[in-house]
Amino acid sequence: MAKKRKSQHHKQVRKLLKPKEGIKIIEKELQDFLMEITQNKQPMAFSKVELKMIYALYIRLSGPFAEPGQHISDKELKTMGRLLQKRLSEPLEKIDGRWYSFRELNLLFCYLQVMDVNRELPERRFTLWKYLGGAANIELSKEDFIDLIFVHLYKTITACSDVRNKVYTLALTSAHIAKKNPIFHFNTRMGVYHAVNKKIKIDGKYRLAYRMIKPRLNGPLFLNYDVGEFKEFHDTDKDKIPVYIQAHALKRMKERLDLLDDEALNYNLFYNLYHFKHFYDVRSYILIPYHLFDVKVGYFFCRIVDNCFVIRTFLFITHFSTPEGSDLKDICGLGKNDVPYWKIDRLSTFMNVDAEQYPKLSAMFEEAGCGDLFKLHNEEFSVEAMQTANLDGLREYVLKGKMEVEEPVEN
Repeated sequence: MAKKRKSQHHKQVRKLLKPKEGIKIIEKELQDFLMEITQNKQPMAFSKVELKMIYALYIRLSGPFAEPGQHISDKELKTMGRLLQKRLSEPLEKIDGRWYSFRELNLLFCYLQVMDVNRELPERRFTLWKYLGGAANIELSKEDFIDLIFVHLYKTITACSDVRNKVYTLALTSAHIAKKNPIFHFNTRMGVYHAVNKKIKIDGKYRLAYRMIKPRLNGPLFLNYDVGEFKEFHDTDKDKIPVYIQAHALKRMKERLDLLDDEALNYNLFYNLYHFKHFYDVRSYILIPYHLFDVKVGYFFCRIVDNCFVIRTFLFITHFSTPEGSDLKDICGLGKNDVPYWKIDRLSTFMNVDAEQYPKLSAMFEEAGCGDLFKLHNEEFSVEAMQTANLDGLREYVLKGKMEVEEPVEN
């Protein structure tokens, strides 16, 4: 009978390239990248000393490997590894009108360092500077790259985590490097924590809610809020209370923010609940604003129940129960059923509308406090399943029996 193979979760199985092989690969990548951004037809030739320096400075990221004591399947490790590497090649930083991925910034940094080292060789430095053109003015430091790695890791685990299923963590560790082959190489170690849920009695019925567990690089954070901030809503002797979110709120968030995929929804869920600076009090509900690209697009409606901070639902900013939605109703008379009928209760509607085409409607939304929605029109979303709204019909509907904001008259 064949012996069962032992799990390889905790072993580094990826073999590092020999310096000679690695130098050739990075040289080709750097030359191709430089030719693309400079429009030069001839590749830049580097000396052996310069190539060794570029090879040593280039930051490498491998893994992930399971944290000791964690039982994580090979499939999960491979999936996370593919995602980490994929995201390294995705647009990350916009400089002078062009988006650069982490890999590209990594290559550019190495080139700039070589250029800086050649200060004592002004002719060579000038050749390198001239070849690079406008990109030579970009300033990058090693600290910038370390920060970008941590941001990259955090965004990846946050996007993959789901409070209804699993929450992931990643730790960054230095890989073992041979003295004869000094390079910047980091391993990632992955941890996984399963969802926690409970049934909370709300308005006489038990509702399923999930514990808000925030992914972090070195272990999860079970989200708690200071009671002092919400003392007017609840009387308790506790200093902190746990945060839970109902399944209904997650469902509504997906419906209203219909252009965001699951990864984007997860990331923004954690970000908004962890970084909010103020809240609103509406009919004994605690309203926490939800921002997307610094634009307020909705609210979490919350209550404190049984010593738990419970996120009951999510409402788009135009909903009649929000402060802006209430103002919108007063301004143009849109009723409870009008907002969903005209499809102005979801993100996709405003991505498909040019505010200049509907000046009166945009003025109406501006007066109600939700005009910033139109600013998202220029953001890059995946709009393959975009829903179209009949704003021409909405305009006629408002004109027939509702009040409409007049356009300003120039004197």
